[in-house]
Amino acid sequence: MIQAKDTRFRNSLLFVLLFQACLLLLPAKGTVEHGPFDLQVHTATSNILVVTFSDGFQPERLPVDPLETERADWQVNAQPPLAVHHAVRTIDELPKQKDGTYPIETGYSIYLDIGEPLVNGDTYDISGPFGSITLLFNDRNILNESLKVNQVGYHPQSAVRYANLGVYLGSGGPVKLELPLEYRVLRFVDKQPVHTGAAEYRGDDTLVDPKVVSSGEHVYRLDLSAVPAGGPYVVQVPGWGISHPFEISSEAIGTIASTALRGLYHQRCGIALEAPWTVYTRDAGHTQVALTRTPWVNSPSITVPKDMPMVPMSGGHHDAGDFDRRKYHTIVPILLMGYLEAFPENFSDGQARIPESGNGLPDFLDEALWAIRGWENLQISDSSDPHYGGIMGGTETKGHPEYGVVDAATDDRPYGTWEVDTEITAFGAGMMAHAARLLSGYEAWEARARQLYGKALLAWSLLERMDSTEEATAHHMYAALQLYLASLQFGDTASAEAFHTLFKRSSTVLLVEDGTWPHQYRPGNIMATVQTVHFSSYLVTTLPTDTNLAGQLAQIVLDQADTGGYMGFDMESAMYPQGATKSYGWGAATAQGRYADVHVFAYRLAEDVELRERQFAILSQYADYALGLNPLGVSYITGLGTVQPKSPLHLDSWTSRQRGLGPVPGILVYGPTAERSGASYQRVVSDKLYPRWDDLPTQRRWTDGWSLVNNNEFTIWETMVWNIGLYG
Repeated sequence: MIQAKDTRFRNSLLFVLLFQACLLLLPAKGTVEHGPFDLQVHTATSNILVVTFSDGFQPERLPVDPLETERADWQVNAQPPLAVHHAVRTIDELPKQKDGTYPIETGYSIYLDIGEPLVNGDTYDISGPFGSITLLFNDRNILNESLKVNQVGYHPQSAVRYANLGVYLGSGGPVKLELPLEYRVLRFVDKQPVHTGAAEYRGDDTLVDPKVVSSGEHVYRLDLSAVPAGGPYVVQVPGWGISHPFEISSEAIGTIASTALRGLYHQRCGIALEAPWTVYTRDAGHTQVALTRTPWVNSPSITVPKDMPMVPMSGGHHDAGDFDRRKYHTIVPILLMGYLEAFPENFSDGQARIPESGNGLPDFLDEALWAIRGWENLQISDSSDPHYGGIMGGTETKGHPEYGVVDAATDDRPYGTWEVDTEITAFGAGMMAHAARLLSGYEAWEARARQLYGKALLAWSLLERMDSTEEATAHHMYAALQLYLASLQFGDTASAEAFHTLFKRSSTVLLVEDGTWPHQYRPGNIMATVQTVHFSSYLVTTLPTDTNLAGQLAQIVLDQADTGGYMGFDMESAMYPQGATKSYGWGAATAQGRYADVHVFAYRLAEDVELRERQFAILSQYADYALGLNPLGVSYITGLGTVQPKSPLHLDSWTSRQRGLGPVPGILVYGPTAERSGASYQRVVSDKLYPRWDDLPTQRRWTDGWSLVNNNEFTIWETMVWNIGLYG
């Protein structure tokens, strides 16, 4: 949503290549003298060196436990440091072995306080139980881990841009700094300064409490709003070191948006991923399904009877370690179409380089249509069937595929279908009518538009036979709204009036009168059934509406944006732009698009220039968090940023890693979570953390490793699609 111009994607590939080239220019963190552990060094402050190394999946090689090392075990220029602190975070994880073990590569950080400021041009000989390394200190080259930036790019049109400075020394905890403290912004290539400023103290965010979403830092803000568009840049604190590189450019924003949308393309079901559209190729999988029509259960599992006939199946997207299509996935096409409709100038044909690129439709709409195709193929088309027109509730199999054994193309377990579901049938009617109306604006797609409109009416007719269509629910409201607008579009004014009446009634109950839980509008809470895109079409359409009701609904959106939505998040006083104040888990940490959503539409609806600028600044800040402007300095989206997840719970990514490609790009992992799972397969990873999980601030409760599901799984509906909307 935070795109500025239609040219934003044209130079995306060039930007990626240039950015990768810049990363290759990153200076060596030190020169290894000897030792088998690949020691490297960077800084945390002006007097604290950080020595890092890993066990290389072989902890038995470690001569001593790194956590037990003390001052006497380390030397800097033949002198023991004043203090030694420790931190541990896993780096990678291999598939489960035949003996039931989970091989894990563990990374160690040893913080050495040398007691005096580091000096440019001086040499520091560092030695310890794991080897030695020599550093020629240069504060324009060495990485400083306490500087956190959006590692891809800031929006050049946002009035609010910043980096954060926050020191956390593992077992040594947070450090409060003395002000004034100068920082500079340097051109990455030649290290020439383009901006100088003074750090601003934001506050004490050091409380460790699972109910408080804290960073564990004293947080300092480094204003970047006056830095000119361009880059790549780095932030430098003299005597400390530099940040990861970043851009301030439309090209960077285009790269973020296209990578995120292509992440959804890589999750398609029932189609081969092929060159030239991607290098992450695979054969088609899950191209057949048995029409078991199994009743839904809370622990979803479908056993397909042996020799039951299979029928062709395509369309939809799958999640992380599973290949099912679930009712929760209905939000994907609804959100894509809602954002496209609100900001048509931001989306174009060819922006994501997908197979449909060049067909005259925006790629955003193409991806929505692929999602809808799955529900089309689950619609009952036999007119003699009592559920004719209804839509089955998705596809499922028995058990879960095993990481490292199969991927989307090789999973050969039989999948069945859930029985016809009235909620999905209503959402299906709505999304088909919605798509029909959007397609009707393209002459070449008129026949497809009318086909979808007919399927939408067919789904609604099933609801009228077996459901109370007048019940005030999000799915009935959305379906009635889209059928109202589509009926007008296709000249069926008689039907339109009836649908309009139903929409007005349900939206009044759910929105104006605030409904009853969970049938309420609580933007930022995906468990509330009413989301902005379920009624936003009424606020942006040029077709006739009830102006009084439309005004009320628009004001509700603006009021929710003013109070920070369900989370009540106040960006003005925020330490980090992360959005969550409670319920911190299952993607709440990284799916900033959830919290940005209400501001997206407030930006669209606001007439006051200052209010629009404020909403845009909020959106831009939310966009920064998952890309590296967070306490751990991690980009939680694969394929974007300098420091990315290496081991997401994504079966296709293990396959691509074996081909030397790395994880499939565009995956937004869950990230930190307040509560730790007690499952043994998760604790083999989380038990490695140091400081221990419960001693860590909540925003630091993340570590890499696919079996740590709470941190490293993802779904298209909980995480990915929300940030796709924000970045789009």
